[in-house]
Amino acid sequence: MKKALVIFKSGDDLNLIIESCLSLKKEFGFEITPVYALNVNPFINNSEDSANLLEDFSELQDDFLDKTKEKLIEHKLNAHLLTIVQVTTENLKNLLRLNDLLIYQEGLFLGDLFLEILKTIYRPIIVLRGKPLSFENIGIVSDDGIKVNKSVYNFLTLFSTTDIEKLDVFTWNYKKNKHTLLELIHDKGVLPNLRGFSSPLDDIEDFYFELNKTSLLIMGNLSHSFFFEKVTNRMGLNILEHVNTPIFIA
Repeated sequence: MKKALVIFKSGDDLNLIIESCLSLKKEFGFEITPVYALNVNPFINNSEDSANLLEDFSELQDDFLDKTKEKLIEHKLNAHLLTIVQVTTENLKNLLRLNDLLIYQEGLFLGDLFLEILKTIYRPIIVLRGKPLSFENIGIVSDDGIKVNKSVYNFLTLFSTTDIEKLDVFTWNYKKNKHTLLELIHDKGVLPNLRGFSSPLDDIEDFYFELNKTSLLIMGNLSHSFFFEKVTNRMGLNILEHVNTPIFIA
């Protein structure tokens, strides 16, 4: 049985995560391994105001924890909810030893921890954004590099029972004569549909708009450090900062 490690954090969209878990369980038989991560409070010091903030913060976390437990039981996902003090790359690595996939919610503002997770985690990750996970309209954003090839291969292996007839392959300023990824997809029994965008013919916002219409987007991992990606305006980082749909990275 395949297992998905799902991280719950105070402030996450609980219903979005639960719906995504249900999709994994019902469509692919995934067993859900839920983990609730307590946040380290940034306001801890000796002042009275900070003590009050800490109390309010703790109450919010307790309320979210209770609601998470209720939702898991209600939908028969997993009655056992493991609680950890905080998410680190090290405890994620240990937890992922018995899991095939990591589910992690992250907004368009990318935190340092999330970027560190992308660099160090050895299992595929689905990044939940503004809508629940669905497999109705799957797209790939490709530069035909090794990293996106790896992500697509791992996706088609992990979700081998997916009844996929066609995959839209989106490119931005791709100028090579041969696109190797298309051959890989075809060899897996799926029809690749190449959708090329380029400047100055197309606007980058139109490109992001089309990516956002997918229900799940597959992309390669970041190739370099966050700083390098930022200063060189790399497409992978731009997509993570502009596309508000679930993203599969392996």
